[in-house]
Amino acid sequence: MSNSNYEVIIVGGGPAGLTAGLYTCRAGLKTLLIERNFIGGQIVNAALLENYPGFPEGISGFDLMARMQEQATKYGLEIITGEQVNDLSSNIAGDFNVATQEKTYTAKAIIITTGGEYSKLGVEGEARYTGKGVS
Repeated sequence: MSNSNYEVIIVGGGPAGLTAGLYTCRAGLKTLLIERNFIGGQIVNAALLENYPGFPEGISGFDLMARMQEQATKYGLEIITGEQVNDLSSNIAGDFNVATQEKTYTAKAIIITTGGEYSKLGVEGEARYTGKGVS
């Protein structure tokens, strides 16, 4: 990365973040995506997605996210993983500052796609079945 100035910064690297990155880059906007963990979000844990358009035989969440990442980076999306956003602010010029533990990045626009977490029931033994098809 040559500098820390972007037109768009996306916070969150799941399906929504990668899709936003694909569209902003295709529109010619210099875009950075920051993900604190790994690209793909919760969907990478899905063994088989049978309801995603374009894959009539189904596709694993991991494979789908790998394809989405490949397509988005093909158009120029820059991706940083392993950095958590610690602060968002605006500066006097009207730009946004996105601070991680490593560096502060500047952009004209920010897209936040941080996803969510599964709702928990709070019942005994719930953790034992998490990610195994019980919802």
